[in-house]
Amino acid sequence: MHYFEATLLSIVLMLAILVDVLRFPLIKKDRGSRFFAELTIAYSIYLVITIFICLGREGIVLYPIPINRILWTLHYLSFPLLLGMWMHFNALNVIDNEKLVNLLSLIHAIPLAVLTMIVILDIPRQQFYPFNIAYEHMLPSAGTTYMIILSFFFCLAMLLPTLGHRKELPGSFLFISMLLPVAFTTSFIAFYVTHTHVMFTMVNSFMMVLYYLIGQRDSVRTDPLTGLPSYALLKRKMIRIFRFRSPYAVVLLDIENFRYFNSRYGQFIGDQMLINLADYLRTLANANEVFRISNDQFCLCFPATKEETALSITNQIEDRLNQPWILNERSVHIQVNMAIISIPQQAETLEEFKQAVNQLLLEIKTVRSKSLIVYTRESMIDHERKLNIISALRESIKFPDQVVVHYQPIYDAKTEQLVSAEALMRIKDRHLGFLQPDAFISLAEQTGLIVQLTQIVLAKVCRFIKQFPEDDTPFSHLAMNLSGEDFESKTLGKILLNIIEKEGVNPKQIGFEITESVVLQSYDTVSDVMIELSLKKITFALDDFGTGYSNLRALIDLPYDYVKFDKSVIHAAENNPSMLSLLTEMLHKMGKCVIAEGVETKEQLALIRSVGIERVQGYYFSKPLEEEIFHNLVVKARKD
Repeated sequence: MHYFEATLLSIVLMLAILVDVLRFPLIKKDRGSRFFAELTIAYSIYLVITIFICLGREGIVLYPIPINRILWTLHYLSFPLLLGMWMHFNALNVIDNEKLVNLLSLIHAIPLAVLTMIVILDIPRQQFYPFNIAYEHMLPSAGTTYMIILSFFFCLAMLLPTLGHRKELPGSFLFISMLLPVAFTTSFIAFYVTHTHVMFTMVNSFMMVLYYLIGQRDSVRTDPLTGLPSYALLKRKMIRIFRFRSPYAVVLLDIENFRYFNSRYGQFIGDQMLINLADYLRTLANANEVFRISNDQFCLCFPATKEETALSITNQIEDRLNQPWILNERSVHIQVNMAIISIPQQAETLEEFKQAVNQLLLEIKTVRSKSLIVYTRESMIDHERKLNIISALRESIKFPDQVVVHYQPIYDAKTEQLVSAEALMRIKDRHLGFLQPDAFISLAEQTGLIVQLTQIVLAKVCRFIKQFPEDDTPFSHLAMNLSGEDFESKTLGKILLNIIEKEGVNPKQIGFEITESVVLQSYDTVSDVMIELSLKKITFALDDFGTGYSNLRALIDLPYDYVKFDKSVIHAAENNPSMLSLLTEMLHKMGKCVIAEGVETKEQLALIRSVGIERVQGYYFSKPLEEEIFHNLVVKARKD
């Protein structure tokens, strides 16, 4: 390929880059990406000069001797000048310390400046470097030797920093930074052998395009705020790790309630917090080992043959987070929850890794009592079952027949007659079978599905009540539980009343049980709903009394009709009945009816009778019954 064709092709490539940059600007806005534009301009000038020289060599344009000499001078100087700029650009991408980069570039620029002065002063005499046929055929001269030595020096200046920082560079930039000096050295060898600068021109064009493509790709895959690689780049790294079965540790970090942090301190300080956290994480690992995988989630992925390595990192992070962050002259704190995956012990394929990450990020969000979760294969099995249960819950909402209600009778402690019952939800899934509450209630609450399930249960309870005449039923009401998630809706009272009204049931035949923890979680909302419903004669029971704070304010201020002692209170009272007696007496004076849960033996029944507890619920009398069996029990109780 001749000078002219090679130069025209290179100009087309530079125009293509220019057009693409105008259409899709680089997201990354660091010094390296800005200097790339400067390098592109310098190379474009070199190409224009080359075109003018080619036109003169072919006799298409005849230049006056002074102009011809100036063009050859500029062309001659462009070789070391472009290499010097490539050296500076490569240093910007390899070395983090910008001051060091500028210092090295200044040192390297000194011999280039000396060469420039000598050549410009030599234009009239042409003794240092003759601009004639000797240029093309590389005839011996001081200028030729100086230029070649300086060019090789710049190639060496590209290679050494790359080798020194090879462990810190992302794979793509390490590859191109190693290729850069090799390609230019090869072009100068070709220049010396063939006496043509075509390869030098093509290497410049090739490296410009290659750097641009990598820069565009990584700018899309790099977080524009923190400069960290994205989740997509993490997955690419994991492919290599699994291919070579390298021992690695992955530490996932999730900032707790970062949305609230932004609301409290503002978007600017929130962004500064993310930048500072990213900078701190970089001090714990190499540049290509820290990732931002979502808005408030980060990841470290580093070689680790022992689990203690990852634990050491997490301990360092915890120690740093116990200290305040000074942002915009304000002292702020954040809470970060973490999880660890050991590779390949706990994940042997990319698919297993993705599943582990999804599980851990979900668990981090929901299990706030643990600041560090260590992933195991057993937890993966448990996670898969949880996902299956959540799917079963969603399907049960679509098909309410899968929601089954069991009833546990409540009896009068003295007469042992049926007086009430607690409605308990079960799920009968076609794949998982019969699910007990302890398998799905917490998941239903975490996912918010409990709200719709509560409404389905209430409708089923109302339909059961309608099977008996209101004035001829042995039970005063049927009760069911309300969870904290139910109270997320400020219109909960209206929703429940609408269901009761739609089913045509007297509200006084419905009762709701609320635990102490739910009351403390959202006292005002719970209070409003209870008052609204109690005006319709709906009864309320304080459930699991004795397991929490036993908050007296709730007992005094809220319209509770019943207080249910948890079975742990009853069991403990077998050794210390005086406390149970005092609690019962206090509640009676407050006008509350007391129900004892978990009564399983004659001795426990005798105990609660002796302290004056009115109602009993437990396996001594009956376990939770299927609807049909409980229906038969009610019919029998009516006859008795």
